Amino acid sequence: MADKLVYVTGKGSTRKDEKTKSFQPAAGPTKMRLEMKGRGGKTVTVLWNFPFTEDEVKAIIKTIQQRSACGATFKDGRAEFQGDVKDKALAYFQEQGWKLQLAGG
Repeated sequence: MADKLVYVTGKGSTRKDEKTKSFQPAAGPTKMRLEMKGRGGKTVTVLWNFPFTEDEVKAIIKTIQQRSACGATFKDGRAEFQGDVKDKALAYFQEQGWKLQLAGG
């Protein structure tokens, strides 16, 4: 127990600083798939590979979320929507004239 550091004065945190990941726009078309594994049997629609800035992606997510009345999050460059909203997301992308590629089955 004596070798375990409990309190340090004057040094601040002893933990390593975590590097934050910055979002980088992708070159190709946005891709979409449905996922169920590791989510307790719940269906989640995932979009990734956005060729837009982070603010534009968040605005897109908010619009699709409002149209489909579902929860959504943006993390690690991926947009995750609760439930199967692929039809509404596809319709929104076509409406805007953007390409959306379906991945998986």
